[in-house]
This record gives sequence, C-alpha cells and structure tokens, in this order.
Amino acid sequence: MKLQELKGVGPKIQEKLNKLGIYQVEDLLFHIPSKYLDKTTISPIFDLKENQSALVQGEIIKVSSFFYKKKIATIKIADESSSLRIRYFNISKDQVSSFKEGRIVRVFGEMRKVGNTKEMIHPEYKFIDDTNNSLEETYTPVYQVTDGINQSRIRSLIKQAIYFLKENKLEVKKIIPRKIEEKFKLLDIKECLLNIHQPKKIKDFKKFEEYVYKYKKRFIFEELLSHQLNFERVKRFNKTIKAFQINTSAQNSLLLKNQLNFTLTNSQQEVISEIQNDLNKENPMLRLVQGDVGSGKTIVALFAALHVILNGYQVAFMAPTEILAVQHFHYIKNLLESFNIKVSLLLGNQKNSEKISIREDIKLGNINIVVGTHSLIQKEILFKNLALTIIDEQHKFGVHQRMHLFSKGKSNEIYPHQLILTATPIPRTLAMTMYGHLDYSIIDEMPLGRKKIITVAKPEEKRNEVVLKIKSICENEKIQVYWVCPLIEESETLQCRTATETFENLQKELINMKVGLIHGRMSFSEKEIIMKDFKNNKIDILVATTIIEVGLDIKNANIIVIENAERMGLSQLHQLRGRVGRGSKQSTCILIYKTGLSENALKRIDVLRNSSDGFDIAAEDLKLRGPGELLGKKQKGSINYRIANIVNDYILLPEVKKCCNLLTEKEIDLLSRRWQKEEVDISRA
Repeated sequence: MKLQELKGVGPKIQEKLNKLGIYQVEDLLFHIPSKYLDKTTISPIFDLKENQSALVQGEIIKVSSFFYKKKIATIKIADESSSLRIRYFNISKDQVSSFKEGRIVRVFGEMRKVGNTKEMIHPEYKFIDDTNNSLEETYTPVYQVTDGINQSRIRSLIKQAIYFLKENKLEVKKIIPRKIEEKFKLLDIKECLLNIHQPKKIKDFKKFEEYVYKYKKRFIFEELLSHQLNFERVKRFNKTIKAFQINTSAQNSLLLKNQLNFTLTNSQQEVISEIQNDLNKENPMLRLVQGDVGSGKTIVALFAALHVILNGYQVAFMAPTEILAVQHFHYIKNLLESFNIKVSLLLGNQKNSEKISIREDIKLGNINIVVGTHSLIQKEILFKNLALTIIDEQHKFGVHQRMHLFSKGKSNEIYPHQLILTATPIPRTLAMTMYGHLDYSIIDEMPLGRKKIITVAKPEEKRNEVVLKIKSICENEKIQVYWVCPLIEESETLQCRTATETFENLQKELINMKVGLIHGRMSFSEKEIIMKDFKNNKIDILVATTIIEVGLDIKNANIIVIENAERMGLSQLHQLRGRVGRGSKQSTCILIYKTGLSENALKRIDVLRNSSDGFDIAAEDLKLRGPGELLGKKQKGSINYRIANIVNDYILLPEVKKCCNLLTEKEIDLLSRRWQKEEVDISRA
C-alpha cells in the first residue's frame, strides 16, 4: 500500500518519511516505538520528583517573553498543590499569544529543579476546555521522528496503518514460515504489531514492560536474524572474490622492528602475525583490530602497510579528524623515512592546487600511502593500485563510507584488503553481534614502562584548588595539561562550563602561563597551529572540547582535567584519560563533577578511579548506561539496530543462529529489506 493512500501524506511528507526509512504503509507498522509515556493520569505538581516525566494540569497565572539570541517564553502555571514554570525557546508570536492568563493547560515533560523552582523545558502542551479534557486510555508510544514529522503526525499515520491492518485492507508479509515460528515460539506477527502500537493499560509499569517485551521479542528476533544472515552473506561472498596477494617477507618486518625505539608486546606480535596470514590468502582480509587506548594499534597497521607497499601497491589510511590525520601523517612519514616510501596527506581544507597535485600523484601511483579524512572517498580520488585500506576509529565512520573507500581499490575483479581499528573497548560477545562479518583481533597488553594514570575526582566547589595545584605543578615540573570541557558555548538546557568560558577564566587565573584553546568550529589551519604549539611546548594548558578524544599523542602532557565528568559515559572518560600517560612521567586525570550526583554517576566515577582496563570499564558502562551511550547515540560505523538492544538481546543469538540455515534466499532478501534501512551492497561490504 502506497503512503499517498493515507490522509495527510503529500509529496513533502512522503519525502520526510523516506528519511526515516518509511517507503510504504507496511514500513510504518514496523516503525516500532522506542518507549512509552504515561499520560493516563494527572499528577499534582507538588508530588513531582526531579527527572521524572509526568502529566500535569494547571491554570496559567503569568506569561512573559523576551529575546536572548532567540525568543524565549516563560509561563507559570499552578494547580491546587503548587506551581510550575515552563519554558520554550525559539517560540513563535502566535504560540506565545495562545498562552493567556486564566486558561487551563495540560503539559507533559520532565521536571527539573532550578534552585527551589520546579521547571519543564519544551513540554508537550494542550489547552483544556469542557469538550477537550479526556485522558489517554493507555500508554502513549514514542517513535523516532525527523524534521517536519513530529510525534503527533507519526502517531496519526501509524493509527491509520493499524486501522487498515485490523480491517484486513493491508496484509503484512509473513516472511518467517509457520514451522519456524512454532519451533522458536514466535508469536503471530499481526498480533504483535497490534499490541506493540496500541498496548493495553497495565497499572504496574514493570508488568507493562514484560507485556510489551513479549510482543517485541518477535521483532527483535527478526532483526537479529536479518543482520546475522547478512553477515553470513558477506563472509560467503568474500570467499568467492580474489584479493591482491601480498608476500609478507620476514625481512621487511625485521627492518621495521629495527626502526622502533621500543619493543613490541606479545599481543601486538600475535595480531601482526594474524594480519600477515590474512594478506597471504587469496581472499581479501576483513579484520577488526580492537585495542585499548595507547595499546599500539597504529604500529600494527603499519606492518601491514609496509608489506603492501613493498609489494608495489598503494595504501589508504582514513582517520576521523584532521588533527588525528595530521598526527598519523607525521608519525608514518618519520617511521618509514628510511624505506624511500612516499607518504602524502589529503584534507578537505587544503589549497585546491595542492589537492589537484596530490590527486594526480595518487592516480599515477607516485604516492605509496595517503593519509586523510573523508576527503579520501571523494569521487575525484582515483588510485592506481590500492591494495589495503586502513580505517582508524571506525565507529566515527558510516558503513557506506568504509565501503566507498574499499570500492576504489577494485581492479579487474581483484579487491583490496581491509583493516579496521578501534579503541572503543567492546566485550567480545557484543563485538561479534555488531561486527559478525569481520575477523576479530584484540591487543590486550600495554607497552612496557607505562605507568598507571592516577585518577581523582573533585566536586565543582573545589575547582579553585585544582587550578592552584595545576599552576604549582606546571611551574615546578614543566609539564603540560589538557583541560576538557563538553561544550563550546553556553546552552540553555545544559549548564556545563564551556570551553570558551574556561579558556577566558584560566587566562585570568594563570597570568604567567600560556593557555590555548581548540575546538571543532575552528578552521583546520587554526587547529594545526594550536596543536603544533602544544606539541612544541609553547602552550602550557590546552583548553579543548572532546575533539581531543581519539589518538593524540603528546608525551609531555601528563595531566588532564575533565569538567562536568558526570555528563560523560565511562568509555568516553577512559578515552579522554588515555590522552595522558604517553611518556615516562607519572600522569594524573582529574574529574570535576557537580554535587548531588545520581547513584549511577557516582558508580561511573568510582569505576574509573579503580580501573585502568578499558574492557572492564566498557563492561561496567554497558551495565550502567547501555550500548547507545557506550557506542555513541548513532553508532555510525557499526550495524544500526532499530529495535534490538544488543546488550540485553544477544542471549537470543544462539536461537537466531540456528534459524540461519532454514530460510530461502527470497525470505532472506525480504527480511533484510524490512529491517535494514540502508541498502548495503554485499559485494562491497
């Protein structure tokens, strides 16, 4: 059934629905709620608890609006128990005028306290009169939306789709055969769809969650199955194609080892051996190398790159940020200098004439290894004989970006090898759920001589003590400091100390010290100058946003201060902590947090203080925050699960894998189309 058959769907709305992966009415049914809200009862304002989402109703007793960068409206409402302030930013004049004193309004949102005032920011609202005062009969589903498609519209469209399903005017494809449904105890798909979009009201919310999961399980099973089947397809396809076969001479490895001023760990040597075995095979390597921050993944990748180059082929090394790409470029250039290898850097912000010259040299094969960011996947970039692609911090890239770079190496049905690096520590079971199509290596040892980083936590009230301590250490020991802030500038909703504000304050507080500032909105040349000055000891304290999270290696930076640490996940804090401790001196990480932390926030800080193992930290982060926080809200470089929670639902994998060989190719195709929004060309995955 076409989307235009629904009321309210014209070409513009259809285009916006397409952005959500919704192309026909059936796709609306499989747009599963992410959560449910309780709008079935009105709560007294007095009873509201901080961070609690609730429905309240009251009389408007005061309205005020003013401009501060954008229009802000503040409305005070009251019921018999207490009062509540609600605020809207960037609100229209017509909307403000509809909030008249004496009018009754019903709002739903999350309550927070500002001093002694209870407040909601941007709550949903509805004006109440005698003809418009009914409450919801059951819990309200919340769906993923996009600009131009709000919750009200998506609910209306899904309600129409449900009506067609109930009236048998729309038939949902039953992809999984009945005998498999019975074998794995999967409920009927139509029954599941009706109950998940229009669930019954159950007073005990825990029992409600159990009730909903009973129906969600069908879809979770299908989604996990569709991804596992595609993993199998990728593996099967990879065995049918030919790769550039690389002679991994022991002499080449020995030459590079002799260039190093350190000894490789046993773990690094094992992974190098696994990669060399892959390069010797007739099929392309598809390997993920996972290692904790500072474990030495880059040097492992360079052993692979050296073999490929000395066999007469090219290597592409893609990094997520310009800062990291520049650092990799200098590191690789210095390390491979004696091999007469041409290394080039390609960035989006370079002069056009420079880019044209580099592109021409890549095409002619004059460049052996090119380091860059997304600029490497532009259509103008043509390689002469690309045989290895290295993707650093792969979770910062999309699957299609990795595939695009890979496709540039295809030549006469011969494919390049792929080596993917990540410092995001992911437990093995989770990694295999997400990256089941890749072979998997772990570097689980740290280089010899590394000292454990001392981690301390200080409440914001003691920030001045931290500043004085930093001043004393920098003056006496001549070491450098990272000072990390989560935001670049002030936000109405997040009261975080910002990088610009911190930079200005530290300049005033530390008059005799050189303070620098770096953030993502600076131009590349500005960032490059700042990082060069920091590396050359011309900056004592570098105030930064989380732009420095990955890869930077400044050996004299031995202290990192992280503001608003309570707002970050454990794994991100661990990544940031890994920016220090690269030299021989003792390093320290100072976490500054707001008082009144939740139990979970306190646990996160305690875990970080007591552990330096990224894999242990990641396991705790998963327990406390779930995969969305560990991997980023949009885990771009991995498989994007729409409904499955890969931490909790991986227990279904044994059953899912048993099902893999029971479906036909046609059923596999249909399942893939249903659950995977991005169409992935298996031959390039």
